[in-house]
Amino acid sequence: MSFSSLPIIDLKDDESTIVKLMLNACSTTGFFYLRNHGLLDAQQRMFTLAKEFFRLPLNVKEEHLITKDNHGYVRRGQENLTTSTAKLIDEKEAFNIAKYFQSDQLPTIFAQPDNYQFILQFQQDCYALCMALLTYLAQSFQVDSDYFTSRHKWEEKSADTLRLLHYPAVQNYSDASIRAGEHSDYGSITLLFQHLNQSGLEVLDRSTNTWYPVEPYNDMLVVNFGDAFEYWSKGFIKSTVHRVAMPILDTAKENERFSIAYFCHPNDSTLLTPVPSKLILNRTFEKDAHAKLALDHENEETLTAGEHFQRRINKTYTY
Repeated sequence: MSFSSLPIIDLKDDESTIVKLMLNACSTTGFFYLRNHGLLDAQQRMFTLAKEFFRLPLNVKEEHLITKDNHGYVRRGQENLTTSTAKLIDEKEAFNIAKYFQSDQLPTIFAQPDNYQFILQFQQDCYALCMALLTYLAQSFQVDSDYFTSRHKWEEKSADTLRLLHYPAVQNYSDASIRAGEHSDYGSITLLFQHLNQSGLEVLDRSTNTWYPVEPYNDMLVVNFGDAFEYWSKGFIKSTVHRVAMPILDTAKENERFSIAYFCHPNDSTLLTPVPSKLILNRTFEKDAHAKLALDHENEETLTAGEHFQRRINKTYTY
């Protein structure tokens, strides 16, 4: 498998096929497409709600500015995702919906009873899909099937976040313009829904320092691995670095972009101690340039998922 042609995992395949493909995907690209995930209709309604919110006046959106609990509206320039030494403004806005959110913590459009219940269900359906993938992954690592899911209990505190993203149309830009800086995700796995064939997502092959496009498909979502798995696997699974660049189009009207991400995180108290799997038993965790910046804790034996998340997010936001 290569970054130029990302693997596709179909959840209608038999279990042994899925387990084999999961192992191949996590140990090579760290990015894969997921087909027959069961959220096609729900994602369309979620995109409709996101568009309605982002079309609101700025002063209305700013009534729910992001807090240190990682919940709320992120305005343009408030977040800088890049883990490189270059500090650039991300050309985007977002709304983060944290775990256990209440209707009074949401803008009016999201707080309406039908919409509130729908968002809550969508969040829980994303979580359930992540648990299914983590179960397959445990089988890939030949550990107990609940090894990872037991570290992602819904009832325990974690940084799980449903994130709505909007990249406004930009009139003056070059092919080198970046909408979201290069970064790895902070948790275990991420589900990404791309919309209406809007391109721009790119993934980095860290071994060759080469960027590859992640083409959008409305019928498939994208799954990628985050920092927790690089710690857990002693680098066998790379926390895949990605960014959002400007698409090559002629008009500003056509370069507006929407996406939805569900960030799945281990429970805050979970140690990022290596998995007791024979796949990595004799492996030494040798950090490359990205890992030295993003995974800069000296001893994963004492680092919790909550501590790692807080370290990363403290470098990301301006409140």
